[in-house]
Amino acid sequence: MSTRVAAILAGIAMAFPFVPSLSHHGSNVVYDLTRSITVNGTVTEFQFVNPHTQILFNVTAADGSVVRWLAGLPGSIRLIQEEGWTPDIITPGDEISIIGAPARNDAPSIWVEQILLDGEPLLGERYTG
Repeated sequence: MSTRVAAILAGIAMAFPFVPSLSHHGSNVVYDLTRSITVNGTVTEFQFVNPHTQILFNVTAADGSVVRWLAGLPGSIRLIQEEGWTPDIITPGDEISIIGAPARNDAPSIWVEQILLDGEPLLGERYTG
């Protein structure tokens, strides 16, 4: 390959890393978006990242056992831009209630519709998950 062709291809490649991907898997593949449940627990980890922000939290079952749950949300960039979130909006030890769509396979996982922290919603009405 000539140096000129290589330079042109490199230039094209460098022009596109900031273009967002238009393809995306739907949340309805993993979660039953026709149902809504509420889960209460204690945050153990908050991963404010892309492509999906995740909250790991412990839920104490009726029998006293502790189950580790995962809550999925859009990526941090969307949450910053649309909701004004910061990386410290949720911290380990926080007691939260999460309302959302349960996993289709009954795994301890939920796609978030709303989060309540100290009784206050963290997501605005314009949020659609």
